[in-house]
Amino acid sequence: MGALRADRRRCERWFVSRGLPHLIDGYSVTEDVLTRAAPFLGLVVFAELFLTFGDRWTGWRQAVVFGAGAAALVGGLALVNRLRGRRWAARPDDIGLLEVVAFLIGPAVISAIAHPDRWVFGGVVALNVVLLTLAYVVTSWGLLPMIRWSTVQLWHQLNDVATLLVKSLPLLLLFSAFIFLNAEMWQVANDFTLPYFGLVAALLATIGSLFLSKSVRALAIDLARFSEWADVRRRCVGTPFEHLVPADDDPPPDTPELGKWSRLNVGMLLFVAQGIQVLLVAVLITGFYIVFGMLTVREGTILQWTTAGELTGSDDWAARVPLLGNEIIFTRQLVLVAGFIGLVSGLQFAVQVVTDKTYRDEFAADMTDELRQTLAVRAVYHRCLVDPDD
Repeated sequence: MGALRADRRRCERWFVSRGLPHLIDGYSVTEDVLTRAAPFLGLVVFAELFLTFGDRWTGWRQAVVFGAGAAALVGGLALVNRLRGRRWAARPDDIGLLEVVAFLIGPAVISAIAHPDRWVFGGVVALNVVLLTLAYVVTSWGLLPMIRWSTVQLWHQLNDVATLLVKSLPLLLLFSAFIFLNAEMWQVANDFTLPYFGLVAALLATIGSLFLSKSVRALAIDLARFSEWADVRRRCVGTPFEHLVPADDDPPPDTPELGKWSRLNVGMLLFVAQGIQVLLVAVLITGFYIVFGMLTVREGTILQWTTAGELTGSDDWAARVPLLGNEIIFTRQLVLVAGFIGLVSGLQFAVQVVTDKTYRDEFAADMTDELRQTLAVRAVYHRCLVDPDD
C-alpha cells in the first residue's frame, strides 16, 4: 500500500505539472490547493516583516522590533501547528480557517504596532486578502504549469501555426496595410491616450476570447472514455505509469465521466493553448509594423498625417536614430497604430482558428492526442490508485 500511495502522489503531481489539477480525485482546497500555495504565502509573510521598518524606531531599537516581529510570527506558526497536533516546525499538510486567519491578521498586527497610522492594519489585511485570492486562483487551476505546458506545445506545433499563418497572411496584410497607410488611423492614434487604447485592446481581446471559447467547446468533447485497456496502454507509453496499466483481458475501463470542474479545467487548458497562439500572431504582426513603419514613414509624413505641430520626446516618445544618411523615428503614434493592427490581426486569426478546417484537422488533433494521453493516465489512476481493490 505504501508503494501505491507513492504512485498516487506521483500521478497527482503529474496532473498538476500538465495544468490539470482538477483531475485529482477528491481535490481539496485545504489539502491540495492552499498547501501548494503555502511557500508563496510564507514568502509574503516574510516580506511583510520589513513593514516594521519606519520612522518610529531607529538603530538597534529597529533591529529589536524586527526580531520581535519575526519571533512573533514564528511563535504564531508554532502555536497553530501545536493546536493542529503537528510538530511545532512542521510544514502544514492541511490549511484551514485557523491558518488563513493567522496569515491575514498576524502581519497586519505587527505592521500596525510599528506604524500607528489607523489605515495600516486594514491596508495590510486587504493586501493579504488579494494575495490569498490570487494564490488560490493560480494554484487551484494550475495556471503556471498550464501556461508552461501550452507554451511547450506551441513550440512543438510551430510548423502547423506557421502553415495556418501563411495561409491567412495575404488577407491579413491586405487588410492591415490599408489601415497602416491610412492618415485617419494615425490621427486617431495621435489623439489616443494609453488608458483608452487599453480599453480598445480589452474589447478586441474579449471578442477574440469568445471565438476561442467556441472553438474550445467544439474540441472539449468527452475524451475521458476508453473502451479497452489496449487503447489506454498505447497512450500511456512514455509516461511514468505505463507499468500500472491492467492487462487487456481485465474488465474494460469504467472511469467516471469528467465532472463540471474537470471539464472546465480541460477547457481552460485548450483555451490557454490557443490563446498563446493568437497572442504570438498579434505580437509578430505588431513588431513587423513597428519595424516597417520606422523604415518607411518619415517624420514629415507623420506630422502631415497627424496634423501635429511637432513630435516631442516626452509626449510622443520620439526617438531618432541615424541610418544610411537618413533618420528613422520611433514614436508613440507608430506603436499605437502597429499595436491596433496587431490586435485586429490577432482577432482575425482567432476567427480563422475557429473556422479553418485544416487547423481543426491538424492542430486540434495534436492537442487532443496530448489530452487523450493525460486522460488515459487518469483511467489508470482511477482503476489502480484511487480504487486499487476493484
